[in-house]
Amino acid sequence: MDEPKYPVHTVIKALDIIRILSKDTSNRGIGISDLSRELGLGKSTIHRILDTLLFYRYIDKNEETNRYRLGWELYTIGQMVPRQNQLYNLDNTYLIELSKQTKETVNVGILSNDEVVIISKIEGSDENLRVTMQPGDHEALHATGLGKILISELPEAKIRELVKEEKGKLRKFTNNTIISVNELLIEIEKVRKQGYAVDSEEYSVGLYCIAKPLRDYTGNIIAALSVSSPYARINESRIQEIVHDLDVSVQKISGTLGYNNKQNNNKAF
Repeated sequence: MDEPKYPVHTVIKALDIIRILSKDTSNRGIGISDLSRELGLGKSTIHRILDTLLFYRYIDKNEETNRYRLGWELYTIGQMVPRQNQLYNLDNTYLIELSKQTKETVNVGILSNDEVVIISKIEGSDENLRVTMQPGDHEALHATGLGKILISELPEAKIRELVKEEKGKLRKFTNNTIISVNELLIEIEKVRKQGYAVDSEEYSVGLYCIAKPLRDYTGNIIAALSVSSPYARINESRIQEIVHDLDVSVQKISGTLGYNNKQNNNKAF
């Protein structure tokens, strides 16, 4: 995402404070001195911003310790994100069905700025399933099946912009990670032809992932659906089984999003 053309610095400082508070997992909160040191701002400036955020309940203050943490108003606002985003309202029956069928973990991811954001996860096994519907992890575009799908129909210039090649290389997560944009573009062309993407221990050692696109009424890719499996369970026959099960699921889910495969027959799964 581009930098704002007309940045309001006070707003930026307030957002920085919220971001820092969101990373505090101690439940103790953060004091003005710590915020001042981390942001390089004077304590009086920090105090004025905190006072405003406190009034609007975006943060809370522990009067005994004079430390701050996120407030419930942010939680209330955050609850509106799923309601305003059709993807978050997906019937997770389809995801549970896919996880039961494959006995593997199922993920739905979207493109957010320059990374994948997992918006739904069904953790599968032979015995039980655990459903996680809250937004979750952020993952790399170039090293995951979800990421490769999400950028698979973008122009080359846009892909280069998103993956942010630094010093001629992409970030390396494992020995299998694609570390050059040119190599990634070759992989993306393969994804376009076969209709699915794989992550063969590229993001995490011991994990194999297969992903396919989810489309809406425009025919465009708006999310990706994946099945993740321990690498030890993967062989060519198993890959084809998962691809088939994924294909059935993406057709069903994309249908609920308004996608018409007959009208958009130039868009392949």
